[in-house]
Amino acid sequence: MFAFSTPDITDNIQPFFVRSEASPRPDEISLATFVPQDDLSELVRLVEHFPGPISAVLHIDHPSDEPGASNPISRLHTMRASNPKIRNQVDIHLITTPQTHRRPLTTTVQQQSNLHRNLARFFARTDFVLLLDADGSLPATDISKSFRDYPQWMEKLRTGNVFVVPGFNVSMTSEGGALPSTLDDEGTAVDLIPMLKYNQLPRDKQTLLSHVHDGKVILSEKTWKRTIRNVDFNMWATQTRLSAIQNYDPYFGPSVVMRRDKMLWCPERFGNNQAACLFELYLSGADFWVLPNDFTIHSGERKEPEITERERTINTRLYQKFHEESCLKHARAFYAAGEWDSDRARHCRISCQKGNFQLYIFQPCKY
Repeated sequence: MFAFSTPDITDNIQPFFVRSEASPRPDEISLATFVPQDDLSELVRLVEHFPGPISAVLHIDHPSDEPGASNPISRLHTMRASNPKIRNQVDIHLITTPQTHRRPLTTTVQQQSNLHRNLARFFARTDFVLLLDADGSLPATDISKSFRDYPQWMEKLRTGNVFVVPGFNVSMTSEGGALPSTLDDEGTAVDLIPMLKYNQLPRDKQTLLSHVHDGKVILSEKTWKRTIRNVDFNMWATQTRLSAIQNYDPYFGPSVVMRRDKMLWCPERFGNNQAACLFELYLSGADFWVLPNDFTIHSGERKEPEITERERTINTRLYQKFHEESCLKHARAFYAAGEWDSDRARHCRISCQKGNFQLYIFQPCKY
């Protein structure tokens, strides 16, 4: 953790800048996430959808002292004073980028979301965390209750298994109710609105499936589209038991429930790439299980930060190299420990069997 962070970030971290009034039990599940300084109302939505402890990172990284600009710290204290759920549930860990390193609002800079994920997870006060994607997704169901109802799931969690929470997005439409589009007939940009209002978001699987059938809710690309081999929607729609992921895709990036400690941290070189976090966990031997009744929902009210084509190209190339590096690192570690043929190394053997990995893994070191 912090391997790729600069001193202007790591020297200005204030853990538990705001501490919740309630003291969570170690065996509870904490929601670990990031709250943007320009949308602190995200905290209100989180406490409405998640009844347990929340470990959230607030990163102040652009000017808020300009004329007319609101102060996020003042807004945070105001919200906390007026909302008892925020007082009881939420720990805030503050990162403040110094004035000398801040960038103007007009500058397009990719979020350091993997750093935020690591911090929120590290400072969580429970043994287990729900690593929620910081894109505005909300837990639609009571995930903690699911684990309380099935003690065998909790035992799997303790032994280092990872539980996938399928993700969904509310469909978007134009004001007139036409099919989603970003341009009208004259080529003018059209504002899109969610097909479901916030108070209409599904909170159980049966309602969700009904909205999917009606086209009001669609599958999240991070869980389904690019990773159809990982989670089959038609199977998930009818399943009532845990299902194991058999064929892993390195671009798999859903929200997950996992141990807070004794698990690998998110690589911070990418900025915002949760798939990198999960891929290393998979290679290290963690089994991934899909929860049958729980899911997250993105209301469509908050847009993900846009990144430039240059940033996307750099991230793609970095991730391809990271895939190779991770395979070599974990394969060599298993081989050196005499565990290459063990059950724990099976994910690494399957995922890293392409290319010349075998040659590199078993070559003796020449220096």
